[in-house]
Amino acid sequence: MDAFTMVVLACVAGEAKCSSVRISEMGFTTAAACEARIDDITRSMTKEFAKRPDFKGRQVSYDVSCMDRAQLAQKFGISSSDT
Repeated sequence: MDAFTMVVLACVAGEAKCSSVRISEMGFTTAAACEARIDDITRSMTKEFAKRPDFKGRQVSYDVSCMDRAQLAQKFGISSSDT
């Protein structure tokens, strides 16, 4: 069974660039399992942002996707993942 990968795009208000993170876990064997972890992971990321004094009081927005290997390849333009 193909595992899913979570792709998180986190944007802090006022910042020119957003941060992106790919998270793969062995427990992500279905999209539902991946989606079940979204709140935990975004909560943890928000806590990390809150530790930065320059981000104090700024809003953070997230765009989160759970994708299997074929979807990742298509989204990021990977032509072959056989290697």
